[in-house]
Amino acid sequence: MSGADWLSYSLQDFVMFGPQVFLRLFVRINQDLWPWQLLAVVAAIGIPALLLRQGDAARRLAVGLMAIAWVTSGYGFLVGYFGPINWPATWFGWAFVAQGALLGAALFCGGVHKGRLPIRQFVVLWLVAVCGLPFLAVADSGQWQSVALFGIAPGTTAAAGALVVALVTGPWRWLYPPLLVLWSLFSAAMLWVLQTWWLLIAPLATLLLVGAGFWLSPRPARSQD
Repeated sequence: MSGADWLSYSLQDFVMFGPQVFLRLFVRINQDLWPWQLLAVVAAIGIPALLLRQGDAARRLAVGLMAIAWVTSGYGFLVGYFGPINWPATWFGWAFVAQGALLGAALFCGGVHKGRLPIRQFVVLWLVAVCGLPFLAVADSGQWQSVALFGIAPGTTAAAGALVVALVTGPWRWLYPPLLVLWSLFSAAMLWVLQTWWLLIAPLATLLLVGAGFWLSPRPARSQD
């Protein structure tokens, strides 16, 4: 194939499905998982509840739950449901699994920040992500069964997970954001082609929340006299 042939392709040529097919994936996974996705709801509420305690053990458990959310959304949705109709999604799915493993490594290798977290700002942004973003797919599809839950849908998981930048330190903080940026660019391009306009809020929110995560990074704890 000549270079001119490659240049003749547009982004639409790499998306071999329509918006109805894509939105139907959310309905399918919710139907197939019921009622187990209620555990994802518990995790979405449990993470900020743990952080409110401002304890080291609670913070480590919150990071552990976030690591599990990366794995379940990556392997469950991207590899299992989206990958068969969109091959880049499979690669991103395994990247989500690797992101979860990265957080697990940070958890066991001293990468979880112990400084004081601006918890109110964190919780507000977290709740906006896990309570607001899931209903973007509902707005586009008109079906409440297409709700994109944290820990299941990759867009919501990545957006909420962007705030975890505030919880990790050292090299882990710089290893964690690249996937968030790459996923946001990929999903924004795909959603633009599909003309699922409401869902474009999710990748934009992810990029904004990465910045918020750095802004919320804890200050070092004061030494005790």
